Amino acid sequence: MAPQIISLTPSSGPEAGLNSVVIAGSGFANVGPLTVVFGTTATTFTIDSNTQITAIVPPGTGTVNVTVAALLDGTSNPMPYTYDTPAQGLIYVSDGIDTVYSIPAAGGTATPVVTGLSQPMGIARVENTLYIAEYAANRVVSVPTTGGAVTPLVPPNGGQESRLAASGLSGPTDVKVSGRRLYIADSGNLRVVSAPISGGNPTLVAGGLRGAFGVAV
Repeated sequence: MAPQIISLTPSSGPEAGLNSVVIAGSGFANVGPLTVVFGTTATTFTIDSNTQITAIVPPGTGTVNVTVAALLDGTSNPMPYTYDTPAQGLIYVSDGIDTVYSIPAAGGTATPVVTGLSQPMGIARVENTLYIAEYAANRVVSVPTTGGAVTPLVPPNGGQESRLAASGLSGPTDVKVSGRRLYIADSGNLRVVSAPISGGNPTLVAGGLRGAFGVAV
């Protein structure tokens, strides 16, 4: 019997792709070589179990069908995946207290995007995701540009005993994105660090600085 797809998590993402999608269903194991296709583009993936595949989304636009084809058993039912159109004409501003706002670039009313943060400072945007340096929480988080759940990406270190250690953050003030890396001004540790855009422990870029408050790439 051909593989079956029940759901995609998430079912949408940036046009740039490269994010992971979990494909839930059945018939993924012991059926010969598999192919996972987004629209007409085959992509890389791992078979987690007979009922789950984790796939890397290729770049694309619009809404496409995702299918899983097994050499021995045929092709699954299609499941739609939507490439989000980047938000246009907005700027994003942190109040330094607990909220990040979106504002029309031509002027207009500030709209809260995310609240309940601990002194959000620097902000970077890539496609439909904001990356926020959360000063008082000693971390960098991401959130969709349209609002939603906050995802912690770079955690605190639980201590500042070694300012040059490539451990956690202390009072991050700014964050920028280059390629698949975050670059963070780690003010409490007097250093600049980088971390994967998907999250993880930071790596030292430069330490022993007199201060670290802004970063540009």
